[in-house]
Amino acid sequence: MNNENEMTPLDKARTMLIRYPRFEELHESIQECVEMSRNAGEPHCMSLEGVTGAGKSTLIRTYLEAFPRYETETGTQIPIFYLPTPSPVTVKGMAATMLTKMGDPAAHRGALWSLNLRLIHFLKVCGVKLVILDDFQHLVDAQTNRVLREVSDWLKTVIKETNIPFLVTGIEDEIEPILASNSQLSRLFAARERLEPFPWNNDDLQTQKTFAHFVKYAEQGLGLAFSKELSRIEWLYRLHYATNGVVGNVMNLLRQSAYLMQQTGDATMTLDILSRSFQKRLHKHVDKPDPFAAHTSTEQQPLAADPPDSVGRRSRRRKKRQATAADVLTTR
Repeated sequence: MNNENEMTPLDKARTMLIRYPRFEELHESIQECVEMSRNAGEPHCMSLEGVTGAGKSTLIRTYLEAFPRYETETGTQIPIFYLPTPSPVTVKGMAATMLTKMGDPAAHRGALWSLNLRLIHFLKVCGVKLVILDDFQHLVDAQTNRVLREVSDWLKTVIKETNIPFLVTGIEDEIEPILASNSQLSRLFAARERLEPFPWNNDDLQTQKTFAHFVKYAEQGLGLAFSKELSRIEWLYRLHYATNGVVGNVMNLLRQSAYLMQQTGDATMTLDILSRSFQKRLHKHVDKPDPFAAHTSTEQQPLAADPPDSVGRRSRRRKKRQATAADVLTTR
């Protein structure tokens, strides 16, 4: 394995993790649910919604890594129990799947009441402090678009019987209807969190600075840098447009760029590199014009805001410049 100094940008792109402020806040919120549940003697559960690529899976994975399973003289301890919600999901199927994941050799044997008793027993004796159910939107029947009330009632009972907090995660706007359909389950999930894409508002410099900081961390972590073809604010504007501010989209674009740079020997990310990366990795997904493909020159216009890394300094005007992303995209 290469040491850190010998790693290429592509090597770093495969392994890097950016712990930006919102990421850390959500880790703290999850831990708070665990601690509140322990101190209060009743489960404090949490839901987490977000668009595809917002970073929910990375958030969960890194939290899990901090609390691995371990063996003791009395058996396996599972501080954090993780399970993707089965699809299609039934009560017995959910119970059996959880038992299988916990290592029960008889997970699919017996009546539902027997499975429930064993599940509650194993959750307690394995020292589970938090259960994470991913893809919670599977509790909505795909054919009828109705919430599977029997499953949500069963889940409510398991939470109350074990006194273990649950974290449920899923696609944006698809968890809330499930909780709203069951008032008792809803009460258990008082903490409702969302993992949003980075916003960009030309009238709000703070949104630009927040996105700029994330991109800067990504550049430093990957050992990448943008070329001097465009101003910093233009690179950021185009990058946000291309990715919708979604963490997964940004990282996919940068990873592909790192790969192309390794193939071509380029020292910086150019418009050509990013255009090729956008066409390869994002064009079909975001369904937008390629913001890195423009090379025409237009008369200089004032930028919507100063570059986030040089707040308080006005850009010097030039007679000619490359088109801004705003110029290009409003004329297509």
